[in-house]
Amino acid sequence: MRSPRCAGIAAALLAAACGPAEGEPAAAPDAPFRVLSCNVRYGTADDGPDAWPLRQERLARAILDAAPDVLGVQEALDFQIAWLEELLPQHRRIGGGREADGGGEHASLFVDARRCTILESGDFWLSETPEARGSVGWDAALTRICTWARLRERASGRELTVWNAHFDHRGAIARLRSAELIAARLGAAAGPHVVLGDFNAGEDSAPLAALRAAGLRDSFRAVHPSASAAGTFHGFAGGTAGDKIDYVLIGAGLRTLDAAIFSAAAADGRWPSDHHPVFALIGFH
Repeated sequence: MRSPRCAGIAAALLAAACGPAEGEPAAAPDAPFRVLSCNVRYGTADDGPDAWPLRQERLARAILDAAPDVLGVQEALDFQIAWLEELLPQHRRIGGGREADGGGEHASLFVDARRCTILESGDFWLSETPEARGSVGWDAALTRICTWARLRERASGRELTVWNAHFDHRGAIARLRSAELIAARLGAAAGPHVVLGDFNAGEDSAPLAALRAAGLRDSFRAVHPSASAAGTFHGFAGGTAGDKIDYVLIGAGLRTLDAAIFSAAAADGRWPSDHHPVFALIGFH
């Protein structure tokens, strides 16, 4: 449950960030897409000074500052999803929880309905039986899910499909097979594609190689090809050491205009989550 104080601050942030009213175009036909991937850290974790009630204002500011047309979240529980829906009233949420009963962590997408029409959407599980709700795949420790949506831009009629996933943190086989499963789904669907997520895999890993073989490119590396400080998991300690494991990947028909890892601390010196959000500004070819 959000406190009145948090609700008031979020409302003030939203008012400051508001764009066009409902029914008005959110962008010109040639405007790039603003895409954000964010592991929000599950809100029941015992994180002390970084517990969910103490950091949701930081996360609100980070998301509203990014002003995403498409937001993909990982690890979000039902009450965090509800909070995000309140924070982003112009967006439509897509996706359910990963467990068989629809609960548990989400890899949901939030799409600005002023900008895009949602043509199709769905969930599948990262397992040998992807249509079986709550199924656990290969050597994974936990149930894992991918949420997707095919979108049509209102102003131009152009279409793209966005995929959002969170790969297993323990199962190396599961991470690779998850990447191969998504690659196969991309190959069976008309492009262009954007793939978001926390893949728990570095840039030189087998899962990333599988996704690159499917024609995907890392938007961050398109802009920062030689950046050495690009780690995205920091455990609430800050910094960019370690592997880059969070991504906005793009396929054929799209180009990266800008990209960033949002690693700066909030005004109180702490961070919105234990992962840095990753951002990309994407255009059509």
